[in-house]
Amino acid sequence: VVATMRDVGKREALEAAAGPALGHTLAVKQLDVGDERSIRACVDSLPGRRVDVLVSNAGVGMIGPVECQSLADMQRLMDTNFFGLVRLVKEVLPDMKRRRGGHIVVISSIMGLQGIVFNDVYAASKFAVEGFCESLVVQALRFNI
Repeated sequence: VVATMRDVGKREALEAAAGPALGHTLAVKQLDVGDERSIRACVDSLPGRRVDVLVSNAGVGMIGPVECQSLADMQRLMDTNFFGLVRLVKEVLPDMKRRRGGHIVVISSIMGLQGIVFNDVYAASKFAVEGFCESLVVQALRFNI
């Protein structure tokens, strides 16, 4: 099992929680979902680049009236919450298809199904994730993914 983090400098709490699994059945590696090179480097570091189960949990939040949010902050949120997932899937899906197997687990939010006041942009990012996954599953199931 490989746990990934954008900032491995913050790994102490994770390593403490891992206990004796760390170094035996659990490794911690650097991966930034906003950087294709980081994703590729992490996957390249795995034996045979094999990913049997991808759990995508990266995300950031944004609360407040939309007119108070900068477009740059909104774009950063979409880049992490939606495009980060897309980058991960693009990297691991071809091998899963070749092997005709694998699992992709996406941690999303209820706000991908129903928006909540002052969460406009966050909800939009999660709606995008839901739509992407609903569309992806149609082709993935044909490859036992």
